[in-house]
Amino acid sequence: MVVPLKQLQQFRAVKTGFERRILMRILAAVSVMLAAAFAAGCHGPYAGKTYGPGTTTIEKTNRIVFTSARLASTIRVVDVNAAFVEGERLRVVAELENMTGSTKVVQVQTQFRDASGDLSPDMTNWKNVILAPHSSTSYEAISMNDKARDYVIRVKPEKT
Repeated sequence: MVVPLKQLQQFRAVKTGFERRILMRILAAVSVMLAAAFAAGCHGPYAGKTYGPGTTTIEKTNRIVFTSARLASTIRVVDVNAAFVEGERLRVVAELENMTGSTKVVQVQTQFRDASGDLSPDMTNWKNVILAPHSSTSYEAISMNDKARDYVIRVKPEKT
């Protein structure tokens, strides 16, 4: 399709004052929204919390990590077992107990460590675990490969 030169020149013509103000307001609104989104940031992957500057992460010393103190006071880990199954894959089973009188929903994830103790990219997706009042529920995870030798289980509140 060929556009006549006269129409193209009219299209590129300088906008009126009113049109300029509208375009500037739209541009300002979009800029504010982008700045707010940038300032808020994104959460990205979970990062282990540290004891203090220059010290190790809690995940290096603990096998079970609660992401909030409030959650740790209402959920208890009754038992954790780990064993090798199916060609040296590591299987982890944790028994979580709800110590409150109301139903709790938590998200649980397991990340495995290799023989040197480093966290490997082998991790499970976050799984919702529903805990009935004053009862316990099992959570299970199996590594995807035979390099796993240890693990970290993370427990966080359900996203609402």
